[in-house]
Amino acid sequence: MSASHTILVEPPSEGSLWLVTFADLTAILVAFFVLIYSMSSPLSGQGRGAVAGGSGTAAVDQSNTQPDARRVTSASQPTLTVDYLSAVFADRGLAPQGTSGPLSQHVEHGRLVVRFASDFAFANDQRTLRPLADGVVADLSRILSGVANPISIMSSVPTDDWTLAFDRADSVVEALRQAGYTRSVERFVAPGLPEDALLIIVSDRRGGVL
Repeated sequence: MSASHTILVEPPSEGSLWLVTFADLTAILVAFFVLIYSMSSPLSGQGRGAVAGGSGTAAVDQSNTQPDARRVTSASQPTLTVDYLSAVFADRGLAPQGTSGPLSQHVEHGRLVVRFASDFAFANDQRTLRPLADGVVADLSRILSGVANPISIMSSVPTDDWTLAFDRADSVVEALRQAGYTRSVERFVAPGLPEDALLIIVSDRRGGVL
């Protein structure tokens, strides 16, 4: 004779099924917050540079050479590709992509070049930034302050007036500083720069613009 055994499986209690939903919801929330954290500051060094084909004279802005414990080091900040920054500038309406117009930007040899035409950028004294151009520089400063990409300023030399060229570059540096940009900025003047323009150059590289 063989004895038959019946195995009774107790169905899961309906009172504990909420734990499955709770665990799923918790996992989703954790993934959501991790995603938010990873995207929270994609935009929040000493640079050297020149636009390809142009020659110029450089002067280092020394106002940021002293150490300051309050400053965030570039090692803790991301270095974004200039193509990404270009798209961000365009999406925020700061500078349209292209190579012409009063305000424009284009990517060239691993650098993002933001071009200000002089009549758009400067007031009648040819040295002071117009309010609209000052606002653009301030917005650029807030974005560039959150990344480690080095920047430099390059000014043309109108009518061989080198003092005016450096004054224009200084006015842009001052606008960057007033908007909160604290890292070093190198200024260039370039007598061979086409047209009467001023450039803000952003590099892909953490170590410098060249």
